[in-house]
Amino acid sequence: MDGRGGYAVFKSLYAAEKGPRLAVDLGGWVPPSPQGRLDRGRAALDCINAVPYSAAAASAEDLALPPKELQKLAANSALPLLASNLYLKSNKKPDFLVSTRLAEAGGRKVGFFSLVIHDPAKANTPKYLPNYRLEKESYEAERAIRALRAAGAQLVVGLVAIASDKEAPHEFYKNFLARLPRIDLLITDEPSLKKPFKAKRTWVAPAGQGMEHAARLGLALDDSGRVKGLNWRRLSLDAEKYGEDAALLKVIAGHKAAAAAHFGRKIGTLKEALPLAEGGTYPAADFAADCMRRWARSNAAIIGLSEPAAGFSSGTVTVGDLHRAFPLDSSVVFVKIRGDDLERALTGLSPTDISVSGLKLFLRDSALERAESETGPLVPGRVYHLAVPDSLVSGRDNPVLSSAMEFANSRRPLREVISWCFSLRSSFAKPAGGRVIQVEK
Repeated sequence: MDGRGGYAVFKSLYAAEKGPRLAVDLGGWVPPSPQGRLDRGRAALDCINAVPYSAAAASAEDLALPPKELQKLAANSALPLLASNLYLKSNKKPDFLVSTRLAEAGGRKVGFFSLVIHDPAKANTPKYLPNYRLEKESYEAERAIRALRAAGAQLVVGLVAIASDKEAPHEFYKNFLARLPRIDLLITDEPSLKKPFKAKRTWVAPAGQGMEHAARLGLALDDSGRVKGLNWRRLSLDAEKYGEDAALLKVIAGHKAAAAAHFGRKIGTLKEALPLAEGGTYPAADFAADCMRRWARSNAAIIGLSEPAAGFSSGTVTVGDLHRAFPLDSSVVFVKIRGDDLERALTGLSPTDISVSGLKLFLRDSALERAESETGPLVPGRVYHLAVPDSLVSGRDNPVLSSAMEFANSRRPLREVISWCFSLRSSFAKPAGGRVIQVEK
């Protein structure tokens, strides 16, 4: 639950607001941390329920959750979750999400819709994600706006989530809004937008950043009920200044305790440390390669040296240690490949950037001279079974993927395979070296 204490400050700040108010959330429910991977957004939704918010929309990063997990979040949410331009791979709208939401404040009906935009530079282009499809944003926005107006919405607010590695310039919003019926307000999570601006009849305003800042948007309405002014402030969620809601602190404490218990659980013991690098060898990566090979019952295993981020200390190994050492969400892939293609793929992978199990790599001037299995030279026509993380077979130009006869993703996380390896014995020693051999000139 790291970084989620801001919800308790936000609730205290929100409760102190005078006059009509609505709280809205633009997603980011699964933080990129071991705790985030564990709770899969449940902690954030519990906090959103407790404030309570009036509208909440999935962000681009939340769509890493597969449909079943996103459906679980929606089932436990006190309010319908928004995703107006999101479809399943079957081209059906997910029935556990909604395209529009009506709320009321100050006697006025406020309508919300939300859009996930993968790349503003390729606006109104459908995008296929691993589990979903993003439809053209202008088409879906127009449908949502008309539905909200027909339902009696007096103000229409769009929640726009942009992929975290993209920027949306002012021109994107201006061109986007020029295609649509009137919208009163767009709120975006795109961090390069530092202050609000007006595009014709619509105000475009940045949201708060994570749970460190909240954006306070005060709307001034004219006699017809349209927005004539916007008072925008970004407020630091400072516990000393605003206090923390006691009930929400209990919710957060419960999630922290559950996470501490999970990550503190023992999975094995090491007789000696497995450092990330030591004297030209890579014990943590070698250990992972051995684990993959044993679990997959394969002839060999290959892993990139960028896969582990840290080594292991000697003694007790916990779930938390495993997540710190292997933070990437990689899964194990089975590969069938002929001997000559395997040697060619090893050359293309850059042999100084990988660790292997069941193979010996002979290098001259850091380049692969030849590779051998445990029984001798690779046989050109023989089929070898490999285990590799999916990071080594992503991309069309990947040498393993392009050289393989067959491959299949086991969908089994690498961390789970390493944990299984620990469960086989009471303790482990440092894996044997001699996998990469420098040939003398």
